[in-house]
Amino acid sequence: MNGRGDMSDEALARRLASELPRHQAPAHVRAAVVRLTRGRQARWLAPALSALATAAVLVLGVLPRLPVTPRPDAVQQLVNAVVAEHTRALMWGARTAEMMPAGLPRVTRESGIRLDKAFLGDDRLEFLGAEPVYLDWRRGVALHYLDRDGHRVTYVALRAPPLPMPERQRVQVNRFRPALVKLEGFGSWVWNQGDVTCFIVSDIVSEHELARFKDYFVRIRGGTEPKLVY
Repeated sequence: MNGRGDMSDEALARRLASELPRHQAPAHVRAAVVRLTRGRQARWLAPALSALATAAVLVLGVLPRLPVTPRPDAVQQLVNAVVAEHTRALMWGARTAEMMPAGLPRVTRESGIRLDKAFLGDDRLEFLGAEPVYLDWRRGVALHYLDRDGHRVTYVALRAPPLPMPERQRVQVNRFRPALVKLEGFGSWVWNQGDVTCFIVSDIVSEHELARFKDYFVRIRGGTEPKLVY
């Protein structure tokens, strides 16, 4: 603004606000403004509520029908971990294999499992060594063997409470009924022995080799007694 001096827009606004007279709007005008505002809110709110209701119907009606990936049960989860450890040992060997009975104190101390007796091999299975392991957040002990045909056989005992064995996969082997769980080219015997869960894993999975795998189970299971130390 030019004249008796330049005045900025902000200064002009402040001057008008302070000097112009103010009059309260009549009651009917204020009521009309309120009705108009409420009408606009209602027109905006109705579609929003409708969209929310549709979303709720989809969540409650459609999502329960969608396929859900089942979580592995406790036995399968432990078999996965044991097979992974067996595969690692198959490729790279045991980390710190101990010969028995000399290595028993260290294995017992680090695994928390005492072997009152352990199968140390025979004419069918060569004993390669023992080592403590840590699988699926559980401490345990592993015994490694090699048969005459070059098949690696791993025995694992883990500190785990007794697990419900899958009945459809249980097999009668002499006086025992372990579960036989197969996973990607490997077979695993699984059973509870006191407060310890035990496994025997190998790549012996075909039907014509089952008798041999049963024989290995009897030899190792009958010759090994794991107990919790504490």
